[in-house]
Amino acid sequence: MRLTQFASILAAGFVAAVQALDESPIPGYGVQEPSWEVETTPGGPKMILNGTVQQVHAQLLEINPNYDDDFAAVLEKRETPVLDKRDDIKCNNWPKARRGDIEAGIKHLRGVSGQPSNGPGPGNCGRVSCSWGAAIWWCNDNTFTKVLPSFNNIADGAQVVLNNCQRGGVKLSGQDFHSDNWNVIVRGDSC
Repeated sequence: MRLTQFASILAAGFVAAVQALDESPIPGYGVQEPSWEVETTPGGPKMILNGTVQQVHAQLLEINPNYDDDFAAVLEKRETPVLDKRDDIKCNNWPKARRGDIEAGIKHLRGVSGQPSNGPGPGNCGRVSCSWGAAIWWCNDNTFTKVLPSFNNIADGAQVVLNNCQRGGVKLSGQDFHSDNWNVIVRGDSC
């Protein structure tokens, strides 16, 4: 079973736990590592695991080597929503990442259940996906904790960057700003 399918059973609270990462995507911004409340077996007790969606999947496989098979019955393929055009996008302002690797991160995020929460800013970011040198960051510029309806909102922001920032070649980067003071960064990163 593919890692992208695993994400659909991550049930719950993306609670940002303050832990140092290598580097903020924006100078002067704080960094938080996401925490996920997940079941290790169907109907079993929940655990809090830290990291990106890819790191949490690896931890779950260490705890339960049959994790993917155990949750196969609850996995569903989700449709990609139609995205509204946004007018506040900055392109190629970060180190670039391969489009296909960002698309994989978007797919992982679309499968996550629950509501993401990002601590108060302004200037608070969490790296929610990172693999093969391609990262998706979610930043909160509000003075209060920001809670989104779903991880699809973050995935949508990353998709808007992909749709608007690739100008030839296979690599790109960018940032999608939302009117309610949060943004998504797509970039090359160490992972």
